[in-house]
Amino acid sequence: MNFKKQNWKKSCMALSAAAAFGLFATACSDDSSSNNVDTIDPPSSAIPADSSNATPGDPTVNPDDPTVPAPGDSSVTETPDTPTEVVPGTIEDFAPKGILIDDFEDGNGETAQGNGWFTYDDQTNGGASVIETAVGEEGYPVAVPGGYNSKYAFQVNYTLDKGEYAYDPYVALGVAITAEDFSKIGGIHYCYIGGKHTVRVETSDVTDYDVHGAQMPASTSAWKCVDVKFRDLSQEGWGTAVPFDKENINQISFHIKGGSKVTTGSLMIDNIAFLDEDALPADVADLTKNEPSIPEVTIGDITISNPLQEKAMKYLNKGVNFTNWLENADGKFKKFEFGEDDIKLLAGYGFKSLRLPIDLDLYVTNKKDFLAGKADKLEFDDDTLFLVLDSFDKWTKENGMSFDIDYHEYDNSYNKESADDTTYIKMMAGVWQHVAEHFATSEREDIFFELLNEPDMSAGKVTAAQWTVAAQAMIDAIREVNKKHSILFGDAQWYSMSLLAKRTPFTDDNIIYVIHTYEPFVFTHQGGSWTDYAAVKNIPFPYSVEKWSEYSADFGVSAANKSKVLGAIKQYYKTGSKEAILQSVLKAKEWAVTNNVPVIINEFGALRDKSDAESVLNYYKAMAEICDTLQIPWTHWGYTGGFSVVDSEGKLYDGLAEAMKLND
Repeated sequence: MNFKKQNWKKSCMALSAAAAFGLFATACSDDSSSNNVDTIDPPSSAIPADSSNATPGDPTVNPDDPTVPAPGDSSVTETPDTPTEVVPGTIEDFAPKGILIDDFEDGNGETAQGNGWFTYDDQTNGGASVIETAVGEEGYPVAVPGGYNSKYAFQVNYTLDKGEYAYDPYVALGVAITAEDFSKIGGIHYCYIGGKHTVRVETSDVTDYDVHGAQMPASTSAWKCVDVKFRDLSQEGWGTAVPFDKENINQISFHIKGGSKVTTGSLMIDNIAFLDEDALPADVADLTKNEPSIPEVTIGDITISNPLQEKAMKYLNKGVNFTNWLENADGKFKKFEFGEDDIKLLAGYGFKSLRLPIDLDLYVTNKKDFLAGKADKLEFDDDTLFLVLDSFDKWTKENGMSFDIDYHEYDNSYNKESADDTTYIKMMAGVWQHVAEHFATSEREDIFFELLNEPDMSAGKVTAAQWTVAAQAMIDAIREVNKKHSILFGDAQWYSMSLLAKRTPFTDDNIIYVIHTYEPFVFTHQGGSWTDYAAVKNIPFPYSVEKWSEYSADFGVSAANKSKVLGAIKQYYKTGSKEAILQSVLKAKEWAVTNNVPVIINEFGALRDKSDAESVLNYYKAMAEICDTLQIPWTHWGYTGGFSVVDSEGKLYDGLAEAMKLND
C-alpha cells in the first residue's frame, strides 16, 4: 500500500489503521456487507459544469461461491472526463445538527477537528492503482475550488489497476476522528459526485480490518447527498463479527474498488458530518404484505431406465463440497487443510459423497510454455497432484463415500477468449487424460470426473456452443485411456438449467448431467459480499406475511442497491416457497426424462450470517424433499465457510441431519 503525502503531525493514528486495513481489505470476499441509505437529490443548481466518471464495475462472479475474487484481463477502458473543476451553485452554510467533520470551506486538508486527510492505494500489495489529490505548499492533500453549494470540496483522481495483485484493486481516502460525545449521533451525512465507493465508519474494536461500511452507487452527473444510519452499516463478513459501537469510532474512509479492467475515475466529497438521531430521515414504507403466491406444480412420469440413474442415486446423493481451498486462484496444494478426519466426520454424520473442487491445471508445470507453443507435451507435478487425489481416493473409500474430482478454477483462465484457443482446449483435455489414466486401473466405480465447474464462472460469457467443443475434447481425451469411470457434465452460465434443457446429450453413454440451483437467490445469497445482495438481511424462508415488513430498510435495502434488489424482494412472495424451487428444477428433470439420462444437483446452499437458523433449516428441508420427489441426487455447497454444514467446532448444525434426511 502506498500513502500519498500524509499530514503526519495530525493523522499518525489514522495512517497506522489505514495501512493495516489496506493490506487486508480486499484479500477476502466471503460473506456480507449491509447498508441502508436515505438519499437526498440536490437541486439542479448544484450540478457541475463538466463532470463524468468511469464507474469501476464489480466483475460478475460465480453466484454460488463465497470466496471468489474476479480475475481477468487488464485491458484499459476509455478514460472519462473527471470533475477537476466545478462551478458551484448557490453558496450555502452547512450547519448540521450533530458533529461537523469537514465542510472544506477553509480550503485546506484538515478537518474541523484538526486531523489531516490522507490517501492510500494497493501498490505495496502488488497492485498498480494510483490515487492523486491537489496538494498545498507543505505537500499535504488540500481541498479544491467547487463543491455542493460551497466554495471547496475534496477531490481524488484515481486509476484502478490490479497489476500483479491477486484480488480487486483499490484506492482510498480517509481521516482520523477525534473522540467526542457520540451519544446522540445516529449516522453519517455527506455529499459526493463521481464513482461508486464504500463509505466506512471505522472503530477501534475491529482489529482484523473487516470494518463497517455502506456501498454507494456512482453519481456522475449531479451531486448526491446521503444519510447513512449507523444501524445499517455492516462488515464485509470475512473477519470476526463485531457489533458496531459508535463510542469506538476512530476513522472515516472512502474506499474505491475496481475489477479486472483498468479504470480511471474521480470522486469529490463535501459536507461530512455525524448527524443526531432525530436529524436522520424516517424510514418510508415501500413494501406490501402480500399473501404468498404458491405455484401449482404438476409432476408427470419421472422414470429413467438408464442404469446411470441408479448409479447416480447410489453414489452421488447426500454429498458435500470441500470449499475455499484447492479451487482458489492460489490454491495449489500446500498442506491438508481438510483431510481424513474431516472425511470421517462427514461420513459419521451421514454424508455419502465428496465433491473435491480442485484447479487441476495448477499442477501443470510448463503450462505457460505449452500455451505459448514452446512445449509439445504437458509436464506435471505428479508428486503433489496425486498425493492429494490418491489420499482422498483412499479416505473416501475407507469411509464409504464416493469421490467426485471436480476440475474447478477461480482464476477464470477458461474464458470467452481462451474458449476459442485450440491450444488451451488441448491443455485442458491433456490434464484430464493424465488424471483419468492414473485412475484407469482403479476398481472403484464410484470415482467421477467432473469436466469443469461452471465454465467462465466469473463472467459467464462462454457460449454453450464454445463449451461443447471444449467438453467434447475432454471427453474424447478421457475415453482414450479410461472408459470405465463416469463423467459429470454441467452447462455454461453457471450450470444453467435453461441451457441444459436446450441441449442434445453427448453420444458418450457414461455421462451424468449436472445443474446448480440457489433459488430463491435473494434468500440464499443475502449478505453475500460478492453479489448485489451484500446488504440484504432478514429474508425469511419460506415467505410469510407474519414475518414480512412494509419497510425494505428492514431487509437491508438502500439507495446503493435499491434498483437491483428491491424488485427481487417485492417478488419474493411469489418465489420464496418450496413449490417455486420445485417448479424451476422440474424443467431439468423433464429434460432428463425425455433424454433418458440422469441429472444431479451438486451445488445448492444458503448463507447463514444474515439468515435466521429456522429459515435455513426450512430451506434445506425443502431442498431435500424436492430432490426426493424428483429422484435427483444432491451435493451441498459446502462443508465450511459461509455455506457451512458444521459450526466452528466441527459439529453439525442443530436440526440439519433431520432437515437433510442424512440418516434416512
